[in-house]
Amino acid sequence: MGKIKPKHKHNKDVKPVKQIKKFERPNAQKNEDEEIDLVALAEEAPTNSVVAIRARELGKLDPEKAKHGIAKQRLEKRKKRLAEGVKLAADAEVLNTEEPGFLQMEDDTPTFNVKQAEITSAIDMATAARSFSLDLDFGPYRFDYGINGRELIIGGRRGHVGVFDWMTKDLLTEKDMLEAVNDVSFLHVSTIFAAAQKRWVHIYDEQGTELHCMKKFNEPKLLEFLPRHLLLVSTTATGYIHYLDISTGEVVASFRMKEEGNPQCIKKNETNGILLSGGPSGNVCMWSPNVKESIVTVKAHTGLIKGLAVDHSGNYFATASTDQRVKIFDIRNYKQLHVANIFGQISSIDVSQRDCLAVGTGQKVLIYENVITNGIHKPYLNHFVGGDIRQVEFCAHEDVLGIGHSKGFASIIVPGSGDPDMAGLIHNPFESKNQRREREVRMLLDKLQPEMICVDPSELNRVRRQKEIVQELPQEMKVKPDPGWALLSRFRKK
Repeated sequence: MGKIKPKHKHNKDVKPVKQIKKFERPNAQKNEDEEIDLVALAEEAPTNSVVAIRARELGKLDPEKAKHGIAKQRLEKRKKRLAEGVKLAADAEVLNTEEPGFLQMEDDTPTFNVKQAEITSAIDMATAARSFSLDLDFGPYRFDYGINGRELIIGGRRGHVGVFDWMTKDLLTEKDMLEAVNDVSFLHVSTIFAAAQKRWVHIYDEQGTELHCMKKFNEPKLLEFLPRHLLLVSTTATGYIHYLDISTGEVVASFRMKEEGNPQCIKKNETNGILLSGGPSGNVCMWSPNVKESIVTVKAHTGLIKGLAVDHSGNYFATASTDQRVKIFDIRNYKQLHVANIFGQISSIDVSQRDCLAVGTGQKVLIYENVITNGIHKPYLNHFVGGDIRQVEFCAHEDVLGIGHSKGFASIIVPGSGDPDMAGLIHNPFESKNQRREREVRMLLDKLQPEMICVDPSELNRVRRQKEIVQELPQEMKVKPDPGWALLSRFRKK
């Protein structure tokens, strides 16, 4: 058969079809082959920001050191993916318009002489309302801020316990325990709290109803809660330390603190879950539920340690003793960085997110700025209260310092002490009831096991590579097969 010819071949009216070009955006850029400059990102971002830290750590990842080609390709893809995440985080920092600021005087007047009344008169009404004072007759008081930073619980030595919203001053619950209360602490949500009473540790809900009583914790003195591991830690007057898993109700660990005895102060390290304690020996001991002895012991003072604080990064800790000295140590090498003599009997200390140090001495609070880098020199602010101070503590992501004393509780404003950039996933002071429930479920799902508590968290990523050692036995020790052996006895050679 002949070939079929198209009918329009010689038709002049049929116009040729033009090739349609693919639409391309004029500003479109192909970033697939472009490399992200991590060094430039680390230099442009602030030194202690998340972007700078991640960029520096990611810059150390070198795929060229991989032994095999497949591993090299995987590392290159992973580094590229992580670098894109760092770049997106750097672009998102534009939205964080809040910047921390300290007091700046027009003349050369030192900020040490500035009073709280002058600060509240120069700021907005919402922030000024966060400076208040409560006159109570059941002190001295210890207190604790909730995990979202909005609720506050106070507990007096004579049995008075109250929970309220310290921003709006709405009272949530108030109860008289009819016995001494040594310490109080919120758990994973602000609707449940624990109280270390005279004999045992009791757990209550937001209505003041007792949910549980831990009779194994005899004569408790101090409480700390580890939110990432959901562990309630208690030290007793008999020298024991107890770890309670609040998600299962089991006692994970319970042993005697032989090196320390009866600690006067304890503080958690939020980065790794290690508990620090200080007592009459002058040593700072670090504890883990996996080891029945102190992991690290640092000789900080010659006398009784009265105050202990850990900074937000978890790399430094500060101590205060009866010898009127305050010292700052580096946890990574356990060396002393700064030391200062402070007049007065120190009762409590705390470090804020922006490295401000609060020292409670008698009825006065002294506040120092940038103590990690600059050391302890001239005070930044001071404040007097009506009673002997028992505890000082900064509120996270707020320029607020709480003071518990023998005549009640006081809240003062410390400009520049809090980090304005908060992670809304956990620290959300404006969360609703549904968001609180979602956060509670998320914390239970993301719970870390107690076995993961260690001094150096980077050890969890390491893989122990131990080569198998094959040792050949000597010739005379090798077992030779028996030529006369057989499965059936009648066939065996005698």
